[in-house]
Amino acid sequence: MIPTSRVHFSSLGTRPRVLVPVLMGQMARPAISIGDALASAPGGSGSLLGLVEIRAGRDTEVFAQEQRRRDMLRWIAGLEYGGDVRRRLSVTLRMTANAASSIRDAIAESETTSLVLEWPSVASPRRHGLSDLFRQLLSDKGINIALVRSSASQEAIAPRSIMASIRGGASARVVAATAAALADAYGSALTLVHIRTELQHPDRSRREWESFEQIVEELQRPATNVRLHYHDDPAAGILEEAVGHDLVIIGSRLNPRNPNALVGRQLLRAVRQLHCPLVLVRAKHGAGSDSSRPFAANGHHA
Repeated sequence: MIPTSRVHFSSLGTRPRVLVPVLMGQMARPAISIGDALASAPGGSGSLLGLVEIRAGRDTEVFAQEQRRRDMLRWIAGLEYGGDVRRRLSVTLRMTANAASSIRDAIAESETTSLVLEWPSVASPRRHGLSDLFRQLLSDKGINIALVRSSASQEAIAPRSIMASIRGGASARVVAATAAALADAYGSALTLVHIRTELQHPDRSRREWESFEQIVEELQRPATNVRLHYHDDPAAGILEEAVGHDLVIIGSRLNPRNPNALVGRQLLRAVRQLHCPLVLVRAKHGAGSDSSRPFAANGHHA
């Protein structure tokens, strides 16, 4: 166990601009709630992009297009939160015959810094189309991507306790910044965990530990619980640490030889065993540098 540390980010960096694309019929509510929380960071903004799909040879008449727009608006309205929760995302509709292309256009137009997508499971409706969509968008290296998975498709994510696993690599700072931003938005307790294994080269373990310590020092966030967990299997270590938390955040460690694989097989099996919602963060290319930290924490831009 490492003593509790305070977390602080440099004031350098861009203000978060969040984009949450949705297709009618998908499990959109969890992803929307995460995008909404990220957009609440100081100076942040965000948009819910409703993609109204045009099928080849159909929906060419003006009446048909307007009907599909109205259907999409009714569907989005059904995703509104209950109680007194205020949505921070503006709503934009866009007719599209190519969802990935329309999302890229919206990213460029709004200067989006972070894209929030549903990460479908085998039980998710529209999972094949959504999986194909985010694989197309993964090739865009200039933007941070947060993939959201939850078994409670009709519930907005509202965690009391967040756990983020941070080992090292390009995604480490982005994972920490995302976790801090969500903890601030939700008023959640935050735990940062470093899983250490003796099975890899000692030099790599040392570099990852030093990177973790540096990230903790940079964050300077009050009341953050910081933990060191030894385990021969990092995926199993994450599962053990996840117990008792309402949201888990991990980073993607892409293999250049298999760029379509978000995580390794062991971690993917662990993800499927999680009982709480998960956010998987894929950092933009070069996001390990100070100039590309994505989100704000405690009023400072990440």
